Amino acid sequence: MMAENRRKNLDEKNALISLQCYWSIHIFNKKKRSQNRRMILSNFVYNFLFFSIVYSIPIPPTIITEPDSEIVFDSRLNLELPCLAQGDPTPSYTWTKNGQVYNLNTQNNRVMMTADSGTLIFTQPESLDQGWYQCNATNDWGTNRLNRSLQKIVILIALGTAISRKVYVLQAELGEFSTYDKPQEISVRRGDSLRIPCKSPIATPDPDIYWTDSTNAGDQLGFRVTNPRIQQDYHGNLYFLNVKDEDERKQFVCNVLSRQLNLIRRGSTTQLKIIKSEPIERKPLRLWASNATQTALKGQTLSLKCIFGGLPTPHVSWRKTHGSIPEKRSTLNLEKQELIITDLQYEDAGVYECRGHNEFGYDVFSINVQVDSAPYWIGKPKDINIAEGETVDVICNAESRPSQQEIQWLRNGIPIEDRRVPYNPSRRLRKNRLTIQNVTKLDTAVYQCNISNIHGFVYTNFFVNVMSQKPEIQRGPEALYRVVEGKNVVLPCESFGIPMPKVYWKKRDRIITGGKYSLSKDGNLTIRGVSASDNGVYTCNATNKFGFATRNTTLNVKQKTRIKTRPNNLEVRRGANAIFQCSASADQTLGLTVDWYKDGELLTYTGRFIKDTIDPNQLKIVDVQFDDAGSYVCRASTDIDFDEATATLVVQDRPNKPTITKIMCNGTSDQPFAIVQWAGTGDNNARILYYELQYNTSFQVNDWTSVPIEQKRKSFNEIKSQDGSNTLEPKTTIFKTTHLPANQNDLRVALACWTNYTFRIIAYNRIGASDPSPISESMCSTKACRPKTNPAQVKASATQSSPLLIEWESMPAIQWGAPKFWYEVGWRQAPVGTKPGPFITQHVSPPQRQFSVPSSVMNMRYEYYVKAVNQQPGESNSTYATDNPKTNIAFAGDSAPTYVPRNFRVLHMLDSTTVQFAWDPPLPSDETDIRGVIKGYQIEVFRLDDPESTRRVESNIPANQTMATVFNAPPNADVGAHICIETERYFGPTSPVIQFPTREGRPGPVTNLRGVPYTNNGIFLLWDPPDDTNGIIIGYQIDYKAIDSIASQPDLDQPSILLRDDTRRSYLLGSLKPDTKYRVQVRARTSVGLSTSPAIIELTTNQSLVPSKPTFTVTYRGTTFFNISFDPTIMAVPGSLYYVQFKENDKEGLALFKKSYAVSNERNILVNSLEPGKTYTAILVAGDGIEGETKSDPQMVTTLSKGMCYSLYFTE
Repeated sequence: MMAENRRKNLDEKNALISLQCYWSIHIFNKKKRSQNRRMILSNFVYNFLFFSIVYSIPIPPTIITEPDSEIVFDSRLNLELPCLAQGDPTPSYTWTKNGQVYNLNTQNNRVMMTADSGTLIFTQPESLDQGWYQCNATNDWGTNRLNRSLQKIVILIALGTAISRKVYVLQAELGEFSTYDKPQEISVRRGDSLRIPCKSPIATPDPDIYWTDSTNAGDQLGFRVTNPRIQQDYHGNLYFLNVKDEDERKQFVCNVLSRQLNLIRRGSTTQLKIIKSEPIERKPLRLWASNATQTALKGQTLSLKCIFGGLPTPHVSWRKTHGSIPEKRSTLNLEKQELIITDLQYEDAGVYECRGHNEFGYDVFSINVQVDSAPYWIGKPKDINIAEGETVDVICNAESRPSQQEIQWLRNGIPIEDRRVPYNPSRRLRKNRLTIQNVTKLDTAVYQCNISNIHGFVYTNFFVNVMSQKPEIQRGPEALYRVVEGKNVVLPCESFGIPMPKVYWKKRDRIITGGKYSLSKDGNLTIRGVSASDNGVYTCNATNKFGFATRNTTLNVKQKTRIKTRPNNLEVRRGANAIFQCSASADQTLGLTVDWYKDGELLTYTGRFIKDTIDPNQLKIVDVQFDDAGSYVCRASTDIDFDEATATLVVQDRPNKPTITKIMCNGTSDQPFAIVQWAGTGDNNARILYYELQYNTSFQVNDWTSVPIEQKRKSFNEIKSQDGSNTLEPKTTIFKTTHLPANQNDLRVALACWTNYTFRIIAYNRIGASDPSPISESMCSTKACRPKTNPAQVKASATQSSPLLIEWESMPAIQWGAPKFWYEVGWRQAPVGTKPGPFITQHVSPPQRQFSVPSSVMNMRYEYYVKAVNQQPGESNSTYATDNPKTNIAFAGDSAPTYVPRNFRVLHMLDSTTVQFAWDPPLPSDETDIRGVIKGYQIEVFRLDDPESTRRVESNIPANQTMATVFNAPPNADVGAHICIETERYFGPTSPVIQFPTREGRPGPVTNLRGVPYTNNGIFLLWDPPDDTNGIIIGYQIDYKAIDSIASQPDLDQPSILLRDDTRRSYLLGSLKPDTKYRVQVRARTSVGLSTSPAIIELTTNQSLVPSKPTFTVTYRGTTFFNISFDPTIMAVPGSLYYVQFKENDKEGLALFKKSYAVSNERNILVNSLEPGKTYTAILVAGDGIEGETKSDPQMVTTLSKGMCYSLYFTE
């Protein structure tokens, strides 16, 4: 119907052309109509095809949907044979059955063809519908209608017929088991093997056969016998490898299942009667195996099986006698009696051995596998559109095994050698090759190629469509393309014509080829990396022997949009403001818009997000919140391109308050403790630095105490020996801190007796401390026990009211260990050289913390102590502290000492500031001069020329030492030192001053370090010498690095810059990144080393700027050199490096510019290796090392001739 409508709707112009052709033929042949009717029709067809081809392109049919090669139908369901083809005009369909035309009208309306395809639908399929079917799809072209004054003439020109593969249709069936099969009983000896046959009924297609026994008779679809001793061959017969008594109580039934019909048939039952004789153990014996010779097809699945009987049950293994079994494509069943190889390949051919073995022997069976294949395509013909007069050459090529093939060619479904196919002397067949020379429109047809061997065939349709079509540009370029520089652009020009047009491009009447231009097979022109020189008009040309077509387009190349100032990553505390800065440049003819995106979404600049109206390149976020964190993109865009820069906003705050997760309390022992566990709940983007665990007690409800821990710190001491060499001595320092490591989440806490504890935890990061965690719900209570310690800071002194007053530090209630607590003070006289008597004791109750010894004798030597004592609940006896108290010595009526340490001296000079001193200890007879107890020693060192301002004091030297090291002596000076003792209230007189020189040392920090950004990639540094040189300054060292927020990775440290000029006070630090923050440190150097601490500044370099135009002066010249001088300070934008371009002014003008060395911190450049008496062009170039360079005006410089002295202050 669609084809008919298409024929009715042909262009009226075609109809008139055809009418004219008809009338010319009609008049010319009026008298000879009967003789020349065939000639008239032939000429009419030719003219019709020729004129109509210009306005419509016919396409012969192609089968795109066809049925499978075999279809089995269920008579209870509809049968469908699909067939669909494409072509222009729309194809019509017919079918053949068993080689004869299939007439749907004779099928009593049981069979219908769908309206939009050739698909057949059988509503009540019957057995008579079985047979071989084939679909034919045909289209024709050339129907015309003439006006009413003429007879209606319809001419149909068949373009071709495509045919589907043949399909064999057969009806599904499943017969019954023979009615003569009755239940049977088989007698078999215990341990013997047994075979039970299954006589399967007739079935189409082949059914599934399985066995069931009485243990799972209700499960008809499950495996019949789940027992490795019982196996089934490929024909459905059941094998017992060895029979056991348990098999006697079961009824075995053979079942067949038709999955097509969803039907199951059950055979008769078989029951075993076991003869209870002693089983005979025997070696394996093959009961059944796959055929000894197997032929399988490539790509299919190969199944091999061997069943071995025997007692004990045999084990089965497989091997390939020559080669290996493919590991990835092979599987074995659970009992390993079946080998399955998928996707079979030629190399899988060979001999496979199955081996059944037990402890009594083995049996082996060999299966020879041959792998063949049905034909498969290696050269499949394709559809051909071709112009008249050209040659068709088609190869139909397939591989197979065996290689003997039969090749058949058809035209419109009819063998070419058949008489029904018109003879064509230009057509030639040579086995798998079809050639048609000098084709005409009568050669238009659908051709078929069929290649077959003993295992199958491959078959395909392809059309030859003979046409004459001048070029048409079906998808040409648009009128204008705007592209930014550096991009690739594709100008489309896809054309059609018969023969296929040749496409080429022109610009300014010149054919474009090679270089940055490339032409695709479709005719599309690609221009890579466009620039301003690519602007212009481009013309696409498509041509063949029937004509040509052109299409013009204009290419307009624009300046690329670039981000100039990229936004920096920011770290902002919650509640503060964040400002991103971003600027861009674009082509002046395009509108530039700068927008901001957060996490891929365009910001609307409302509420807290503000786009500055004065500075549209700035984005301000007010009162930053955690939700504002993320990735921000500055997008500068025009109509045709964009550039983006990304920055990260990290919102930080104090950590969330952590939580105490568990407390394990042990309060019943004399050494109570608690294990506290906690967990963090978020660091708010600033990592946790440490925790503090705090507790309060029933004695200090509102006071929280941080729990200290002991930690070790490893370091090295630099020891300088007397021979001048340095050695590093490892040192471990144990210190206490309340900072618990961030990766720690529990702590064992020692508790005091007779106390109630609760805990909380606080987290710290770089922003600050979190709120304390909720107070622990569980309270840790401890029992009473004796005090752990005695009072601290026990001392005795003389006052106006008491010659001997004993004092101590009060012990807080948490240290009492029981509710009833007091101090015991003991004292006695202890003159030197006599045996002291017993201690006199006195109880003192808190809060009293001092006791005046009654009737004390002036200047008498006393021994005294203070003890902690308690009485536990329910006990009558008092208990003393665990530790014994220290017995102290005091003199009643204590006064200033007169003792001077003897023999104070320098023991070692370790380095420029480290001096080791020694002295003699006091003698017993010196106690009267000491007038008390030596608390320690104090040493003072100082410069002899300035003792007051350079005085260093080393105090708190323990009283039992006679050696001490001073680490901060003035270096590189004449130094004096003395020593004195310290008692509880007084310092004694100093010893005589000893004098000694110290060595040169490391200098102090440089002073007044400052810096100024210089150009866009430099920093100009200035500084003053150290106040404390500590020796002779021999130079300076500069270190620097780019720094950023902690959210990004900082640059690596740059190599140190060494300045060996002690008078140097400035330096230009160049080759830096524009608009980047740098940390710079400067240290002075002596022969000993660098400054003890560096002077540090942080500066940001300027944004990228091209240097201003420099000027220079030629200061002197010689026969082979000249020197230029310049002053960067007079330039508006100085450069960070300078060099000279120069060349000889030769007559031919062929000399090329050369470059001198580049300088950064110098203001002179020497140009040498020149020729005497020659004139040179010199240009000073100022660069920033990144963005660009600026050249000075050129100057002419003439070198001196030989024999002349060099000239000073030469200018031109």
